[in-house]
Amino acid sequence: MRDPNTILIQTGLAGLNYQPGKPDGFFGPKTEAAGAAWLAAKGQPAGTVLVPETTSVIYQGSARYPVEEIVVHCSATRPEWMANASLSEQRAEIRRWHVEGNGWQDIGYHWLIGRDGSTLAGRPETVIGAGVEGHNRGVIHICLIGGAGSSETDAFSRNFTQRQGVSLRQLIQGISMRTRIKRISGHNEWAAKACPGFNVPGWLKEAA
Repeated sequence: MRDPNTILIQTGLAGLNYQPGKPDGFFGPKTEAAGAAWLAAKGQPAGTVLVPETTSVIYQGSARYPVEEIVVHCSATRPEWMANASLSEQRAEIRRWHVEGNGWQDIGYHWLIGRDGSTLAGRPETVIGAGVEGHNRGVIHICLIGGAGSSETDAFSRNFTQRQGVSLRQLIQGISMRTRIKRISGHNEWAAKACPGFNVPGWLKEAA
């Protein structure tokens, strides 16, 4: 039975740029996911990215490079990749690619965001990452799980989940409270790649 209160909830979520589906009065999976994303964002509109002012600084490496940038990446995996595995297990597999395949000492990313919006640390933030060739000093690298077959001009929602978007915004805010971030970019701004599968500056403008 259609619930008028559910229609109000769906309309409200849609007004905050979440995607609860058609306001039909039925509390289905889309409405549940939109509600969970709204709760995770603490009531903020979807897309809101607030970069707070801070005097704190994260330094990387023995040379103490100040962290001033965040670069966003994707794992270039299909949505169903390791679907029954935990984010920790996915991190271990990506680490294996980087260590065994690339000869790196550790996983190249500092943070990973799973399809369900969960987050997990990779390299410590105080260690220089390996996300972009020639552009790693003073950079924190974040990797979204997914993005296989994506294009640099795709919409975020084509390759990633709404919960991933919420977590990415929250992670950016959290990092920005620990160090003075001056730039947030995508891997495709530093190399001829589709990664992370969307245009980060455009996404940030939409979120403003």
